[in-house]
Amino acid sequence: MKPVYCNTFNITHDKGKSEIALNFNHIYTEHNYTIKEGGLTDVSAQVVDEVASIQVSRAGFLSFVKLCNKIVRDLGIDPDEL
Repeated sequence: MKPVYCNTFNITHDKGKSEIALNFNHIYTEHNYTIKEGGLTDVSAQVVDEVASIQVSRAGFLSFVKLCNKIVRDLGIDPDEL
């Protein structure tokens, strides 16, 4: 089932192009239980499900950064000190 929220994101950009990609993912551990010789064995694995992938222009990304900086300032934090 595709998740409805993300708990991690990644920003990538190609220096030769003016496009930036924002990828939002939900990472969790999936458990598979098996019974072996009267005992229960847990075989777990990390799973990454993509929630969304957004491609924006340079101007759109700069607008997003300005909005994030405004939100940080509204929280009482100076973004230049981060």
